[in-house]
Amino acid sequence: MKPGVAEEYDASSATYDSLYKEEQEVKFGFLLNRVRPGGGEEVVLDAGCGTGLLLEALSRRWGCTLVGLDSSEGMLREAKRKGTAANLVLGDIEKMPFKDGSFDIAFSVSVIQLADDPEEAIGEIRRVLKKGGRVGISYLRRAGIAVPRIRGLRVAVHDSETMKDIFLTGYRE
Repeated sequence: MKPGVAEEYDASSATYDSLYKEEQEVKFGFLLNRVRPGGGEEVVLDAGCGTGLLLEALSRRWGCTLVGLDSSEGMLREAKRKGTAANLVLGDIEKMPFKDGSFDIAFSVSVIQLADDPEEAIGEIRRVLKKGGRVGISYLRRAGIAVPRIRGLRVAVHDSETMKDIFLTGYRE
């Protein structure tokens, strides 16, 4: 993760939801219409979970095991304070502390642009997905990141001038 990112999010964690909740919920809706958990025994990762907004949406609709990863202690503290029904883990998206093939689904919303190496971050998401596991990723268009090509990850690119983010949805081969 780029230097200073965790500290910036620590500082804004108490006000993050009031500033960005509506914008983030639109992104979640877009991804969840394309990468829908089946519930039951599925294990779902939110890589860069922040205050747990996506985890809350997932816990309301689908009965699956949820894991949230974030590099900001402040954001994780906010997620925990809200009673987010997920296992919350402090860690870096570029070096996730999970075994290969741990997750059925992985989401990462507006986080990839914060990584030192966006391709490495997406490669890590691929690594922790089970074979056939599904993925939903978004990153800010203004970051100017070229659509990464990650071996073993088949994705569709959803890009429109009307969207603030570029979205990738697909699965691990």
